[in-house]
Amino acid sequence: MRRNGPTERVARIAIALCVAQLAAAARPAAGEGEGEAAPGRQEVELRYTVTMPADFDSAKRYPAVLALPPGPQNEAMVEVSHERYWDHGEQRGWIVVSPVAPQGRLFFQGAEVLIPGLLDTVAAQLPVEGGRFHVAGISNGGISAFRIAENDPERFCSVVVFPGLPGNDRDFERLSRLKGIPVHMYVGEGDARWVTRMQATEARLRELESPVTLTVFPDEGHVIIRSLSADAVFDLLDAEREGCRERGS
Repeated sequence: MRRNGPTERVARIAIALCVAQLAAAARPAAGEGEGEAAPGRQEVELRYTVTMPADFDSAKRYPAVLALPPGPQNEAMVEVSHERYWDHGEQRGWIVVSPVAPQGRLFFQGAEVLIPGLLDTVAAQLPVEGGRFHVAGISNGGISAFRIAENDPERFCSVVVFPGLPGNDRDFERLSRLKGIPVHMYVGEGDARWVTRMQATEARLRELESPVTLTVFPDEGHVIIRSLSADAVFDLLDAEREGCRERGS
């Protein structure tokens, strides 16, 4: 189960219901990452990596984060995001689950319907603290994080995106589904279009009296290179872990 380099687990979560949902739910998001029509009914193999805490003890319970990769959300992007951030989960005592977009269909273009099955599989096999996950994403992974959290808000303790935003008008309208779930957003000031849309997202969540932060890093673009370390991300996740406990998870 532990991820050492590119080690992967393969889960066949393509039960008939999921496949039917995949075909029905896939629709292009406005703006970034618009895609083609969904494929027909077919078996889908969902590949994913799991990074385990060092000195894992099955008698203990561990916090878990669903980490959604950027760009095409393929294996290469999973590796890039792990090298930059998620491999640190091993020393920080976190379970990190990173799925690969099946057949190139992103996790806001229909493949998001496979995520509940993935989380059920992980929670059945590993001691996930409170039975709930945190969700984090970068760029297209950030768009995916909003979609997935809005679909199943009861599954998640927090949302962290760097950057990320609701991918279309429907997702923006559904921000009320995240009420009470802390949302933390990071973006580079040079990423002007995303800054504007993330500011609107922050404003809407504040209207809903939902906990939200937005940090705009100076001298950064769409890819945040210098201003957000892996330790800073896990510090934030650890803080929300405590908050999740206080909320009774």
